[in-house]
Amino acid sequence: MKNNSPDWYLPLKGKYPIVSDTEWALLDKLTKVKVIKKGESFLRYGKVARYAAFVISGQFAFTIIDDDGNEKIIRFSFSDDFLANCESYYKMAPSAISITALEDSVIRRINIKQLQPLYDLHMSLSAVNLQIYQEVAEQTFEHQYILSLKSPVKRYQFLLKHRPTIIKKISLTNIAKYLYVSREAISRARLLLLNKGQNFCD
Repeated sequence: MKNNSPDWYLPLKGKYPIVSDTEWALLDKLTKVKVIKKGESFLRYGKVARYAAFVISGQFAFTIIDDDGNEKIIRFSFSDDFLANCESYYKMAPSAISITALEDSVIRRINIKQLQPLYDLHMSLSAVNLQIYQEVAEQTFEHQYILSLKSPVKRYQFLLKHRPTIIKKISLTNIAKYLYVSREAISRARLLLLNKGQNFCD
């Protein structure tokens, strides 16, 4: 698959079947291929969000800085996910989050200003926009639930059961930032579960 060919949206057609081939072709014209190297930001703290993007390949972390100056992860994005900070764009306010590549990644970037008028002209794109909002809301609720679990073992076990992709693809350091515990606590939790015979490939 070439990143600069229309093939980039074929996996997304399964995720968003309501979007027609004509509409995907329109998005193909409006988006541009960008390579984001590991450690580089798609969006930095304090910058007003002006772009959104489909992730073609790679991984991203949405991070915040807490009151003590510690970086914490609130969400991950993988291939076929959508990158955006709509709150920053709509309010024209500095972003409170940073979106950073965890590995060399390829995206199809679009200026949000160009995307907005399409929602009135193409109801299917408006429906996808709503679906993305719902996905983000569900991920936020789930993250809050995970943080309500009392121990690192319970938090890690939840990911193991419900979000194995995170376990398989994300480093222990970044999992610790996502679970709001130390890396050492996650290492101990992982070892404990292994000793109990927890299968990490389930």
